[in-house]
Amino acid sequence: MQTKIFIKLAVFSLDEEELKIFLSNGNLPEIDSEKSTGLDSAAKTLLKKVAGIDSSFHYQEQLYTFFDRSKDQRIIDVVYFILIPFYMVKKYLKQNWYCADDKLPISKYNQKIVNYSLQRLRWKVEYTNVVYSLLPEEFSFSRLQSAYEAILGRNLDKRNFRKKIMSLNLLKSTGRKNSFGQARPAELFSFRKRDLTYVKVI
Repeated sequence: MQTKIFIKLAVFSLDEEELKIFLSNGNLPEIDSEKSTGLDSAAKTLLKKVAGIDSSFHYQEQLYTFFDRSKDQRIIDVVYFILIPFYMVKKYLKQNWYCADDKLPISKYNQKIVNYSLQRLRWKVEYTNVVYSLLPEEFSFSRLQSAYEAILGRNLDKRNFRKKIMSLNLLKSTGRKNSFGQARPAELFSFRKRDLTYVKVI
């Protein structure tokens, strides 16, 4: 039986407080590993090719290896989990982003990969600061909380969430305020470090 190895991407972003996933021609982006020089670099190249995202603007991690067997061959998918801020998305590709749930227009096999990726993302935001990779350089506290709620799929108590986040010393005030709209201007924050830090958030 022939074995084919592919690199596949589960690319997530946040658009207007909604967690979304990128599909290329109705499927998770993938590339034959035989056409690449290394798994990590191939994942970055694929992301650049299908979504136009430069490697310096995302968080990437090898997630898991999935197996799919047909009558004449066995498929091995090495899945990469990628997080990007939505402001980096090309305008002409915005229609390629779908609400990340269990009702995507994809095969059951690929839906299984998405569901597992979603679960891993939820676990990861609970014990790391990885949500930084989904947000712009500056953001309001309400936007930060909305990001966690969109990923976790549940509401968080505003007071307790703020108290916990501030106690972790992950953020710093920029000294600026968001003055858009009619609401009272909101203080803007940024992450002290925009790299992965292990800390219990939720």
